[in-house]
Amino acid sequence: MPTFDYAAYDISGKLVDGVVSADSERHARRILKEKKLLPSKLSEVAKSSPKSKLGRATKVNEFDLSLVLQQQAILIQSGLPLEDAMRMTIEQAETDRQKRMVESWRSEIIEGRSFSEAMRRSPYKIPESVLAGVGVGEESGHLHTVLMRLAEDIETSAENKKTVTRALIYPATLLGASMLVVSMMMVWVVPKITAIFISSNRELPTITKIIIAISDFTQQYGLYLLLLGLILGGTISWLLRDDGRRKRWHQVVLGLPGLGRWTTMANIADWSRSLGVLLGNGVPALAALKISSAVVSNLYLRGKMEQVTESMRRGVSLQKALEENKVGSGFLVHMVGSGEASSELDKMLMRVSDYYSLRLANAVEVFLKLINPILIIFMGGIILSVVAAVMLPIMDMGNMV
Repeated sequence: MPTFDYAAYDISGKLVDGVVSADSERHARRILKEKKLLPSKLSEVAKSSPKSKLGRATKVNEFDLSLVLQQQAILIQSGLPLEDAMRMTIEQAETDRQKRMVESWRSEIIEGRSFSEAMRRSPYKIPESVLAGVGVGEESGHLHTVLMRLAEDIETSAENKKTVTRALIYPATLLGASMLVVSMMMVWVVPKITAIFISSNRELPTITKIIIAISDFTQQYGLYLLLLGLILGGTISWLLRDDGRRKRWHQVVLGLPGLGRWTTMANIADWSRSLGVLLGNGVPALAALKISSAVVSNLYLRGKMEQVTESMRRGVSLQKALEENKVGSGFLVHMVGSGEASSELDKMLMRVSDYYSLRLANAVEVFLKLINPILIIFMGGIILSVVAAVMLPIMDMGNMV
């Protein structure tokens, strides 16, 4: 639904401003009239329509959402009404994305809806765990506390994803850059130099013959290979749109050395923290488990977590459900069992999340320290081979003279 900015005079003649959601400008004017407001300015916020061209909800940047929730928590704790807190957040927003998101919430709250309902009706895709937490916070009267915990939960989850992404992007970028340099040498540099050696009718070193063969192959078939790679990449991306195929692929990912372990740790950390936050704020266990399962990004692991929920629905304890469905390590099962025995499950789950987040960060740091020199040696070896292939015949020709 479009959002309109307005400035209007109320019944006392005071100029007020705000935003209103309406199907059209005429509808917006009718809403203002019902509120006994006389508009002096009314304009649709074109950039505030965050829906995509396909009409789907816009994905929220996790760091933006975390920052906005923290701001709301601080302002509400200071005694500001929710609507005023949002207006102040809009005025002080660091980015247009944050401003548009809060504007969409405020327009719904002005219509008389609760914060959680405003977020749910917003064209932005807010995680279900956040919606549930905000709803509980409103009912309990501790909204600012819940918002701060949710913000910390979102930030930690985003950091875990960022850690895994960093571990993949750095070596991929380094390797891709080196392959690009080598390809350019094979296509443009090597042919010009080796043409001199071939015309001399001298016996070339083996390494030079190999480099020349690779250069010829790259010139003849390189473009076709690039096109084939793009087609394969597009085909795989299209195939993985199907949830069933994507779930099987996610299962394969979990079996990969390194990446599988990191993915498991990141997802269990997110699941544990989300479940801990929800349980700590009074959400019923089964509802909290169902909501927390949606936080798990790996579809295969998410299916496992949903099986855990079904096991608990049959009356099994969370510790037993995790054991039956072979989810997580012995540490997770032990900590959950201790939490259930001591009636402090929410606190234990938060500790589990911290533990896996720390392990993930350490594992990635060690990996980057190891992979950096390996990639440098690999790149150096390739470049050295090309240089040797060029220099050896030149040196041989010099000796003949």
